Amino acid sequence: MVRILSTLFLLFTVVYGNEEVDRKISKAWEYYEQGRFIKMERLSKEILNQSLKMNYPKGIAEGYYYLGVAYYSMGNIEKALNYATKALEFSEKYSNYRWKAYAHTLAGEILRSMRKYTEALKHFKKALDLSRENKNRKMLPAAYANIGNIYFEMGNYRKAVQFYSRGLKLAKKLDLRKSYIALEHYNLGLSYYKLKDFDKALQHLKEAYNIYSSLKDKKSVADSAYYIAKSYYKKGDLQKAKRVLEKNLPTARQTGRVGSYTKLLKKIGG
Repeated sequence: MVRILSTLFLLFTVVYGNEEVDRKISKAWEYYEQGRFIKMERLSKEILNQSLKMNYPKGIAEGYYYLGVAYYSMGNIEKALNYATKALEFSEKYSNYRWKAYAHTLAGEILRSMRKYTEALKHFKKALDLSRENKNRKMLPAAYANIGNIYFEMGNYRKAVQFYSRGLKLAKKLDLRKSYIALEHYNLGLSYYKLKDFDKALQHLKEAYNIYSSLKDKKSVADSAYYIAKSYYKKGDLQKAKRVLEKNLPTARQTGRVGSYTKLLKKIGG
C-alpha cells in the first residue's frame, strides 16, 4: 500500500498582531506533532473563539484549519470536512495564498480518505497552482506527492510516477529532510512495482531502505525490505528475496510485520 505523505504543515503565516493567540497557535501544532489530538482540538477552539471575538484573521484562519486537522487525526471525518470547508471559505476573503493552499490540501486529504478521488484531486491541483503562482518552491514537493497519491490509489501508476518523480527531484534540490526523500523513493518503488518494472522498483526501494536505516525508522525499514524481497521474488531471484527477508525478520517481528514476511518465505520455500 502506498504510504500517504503527511501534508498537514504548520502555516508559518507572516502576520503579527496578537502574541497570546500566536503562542497558542504554536502550542496547538506542538500537540499535533506529539499526537495529542484532544489537547490540540481544545486549544484550537480557544484560538478560534478568541480570534472571532477580536476579529483576528490569522487566528480565525488557523483556528478553522487546526480544528480540521485535529478532527481528521482523530478520525472524525464529518467534523474535519466541515472545518476544512470553513477554512476554505474564510481564506477566500483574503489574499494570503498559504491559507488557501493549506485549506485545499486539508480538504483534499480528507476527501482522499473518503475515496472521493476526483474531488480530492481538484483540491490538490488547486494547492499546486497556488504554490506555482506564488513561486513557493518549498510547498511544491508535497503538492506533487499529494497528486501522486491520488493517482496511485486510482490505479493510474504511470501518472503517480510522474508526480512522485517531480516531487523527489525538487525535494533533493531543496535539500529537504531525509525522511521526506525516503518516502518519495518508497512511493516511487511501489508505483514501479505495480507497473511490474521491478528493476526500477528495486532502485527506489533500496534508496528508501538505506535512508530509513540511517534514521532508525524500523517500521519503514521493514516495509521497504518486504517490497525489495517481493521485487526479487517477482524477478525470479528467490535466493536474494530470501536473504532480504531473513536479514530483516527481527525488525519485522519488532514492528508487527512478521505475518507478511512468513507468508512470502513460505512461497519461496524458506
